[in-house]
Amino acid sequence: MAAPFWRLRADNPGPFTFDGTVSYILGHSDRVILDPGPNVDDHVRALVRGVAGAARVRIVLTHGHPDHAGGVDALVRALEEAGSAPSDIVGAGHPDARPLSADEAVVFDAGRLVAVPTPGHTRDHLAWWWPERGGLFTGDHVLGHGDTTWVAEYPGCVADYLASLERVRRLEPLVVHPGHGPDLDDPPEAFDRFEAHRRQRIEQVRACRRREPGIAGDALYRRVYGDRVPAGLEGAARRSLAAVAEYVDTVPE
Repeated sequence: MAAPFWRLRADNPGPFTFDGTVSYILGHSDRVILDPGPNVDDHVRALVRGVAGAARVRIVLTHGHPDHAGGVDALVRALEEAGSAPSDIVGAGHPDARPLSADEAVVFDAGRLVAVPTPGHTRDHLAWWWPERGGLFTGDHVLGHGDTTWVAEYPGCVADYLASLERVRRLEPLVVHPGHGPDLDDPPEAFDRFEAHRRQRIEQVRACRRREPGIAGDALYRRVYGDRVPAGLEGAARRSLAAVAEYVDTVPE
């Protein structure tokens, strides 16, 4: 019997998606599609082929950003046309998705996918823990590239993100399956790396505030980033820095 795990990368490269969004298909005849990805025809067709002949199909989401959930509606239509209509959509970020509470699980024929709230990247972000394999599907919480992810969507997101890193660290996964980039075979190192980046940025802002009390906006941006931000990412860098400054303003040293 084939291993109940496939990863499919969408052709949607970009500054935030790197080489594309990774979708996962899990299970034998009871199959789960985890993060269908963007509404890209070739990717949707590949997912449909990946569950052909399955007795049951379910869709599981980490969050609602279009590079992860934008293809849900097209996928549902394509599955219905192929006679494999999904029996359930579970997770966060789509109007038809059924929310799960912390530690609730999607049970399928290769184990369980346990919902792990990981707010920070988005307020309702979920990671999915596959305890039978020691695998953690992190969506955009921890990526397969670099040392940072987008954390700037709502007040309190940086504090949430750091708490979420601690939450997934306690699971002690053997491997991280991210929403972008390759699998991570040393999860503790990855969690430490992503936390270190965020805390380094926090300390940079604190140091600026100690030298120049009240510094904010453009002046703070210039002190922290200078001219090192790649073209096209300045807006994202400004929002990310504002989220860090909000953390510094509300969380004491």
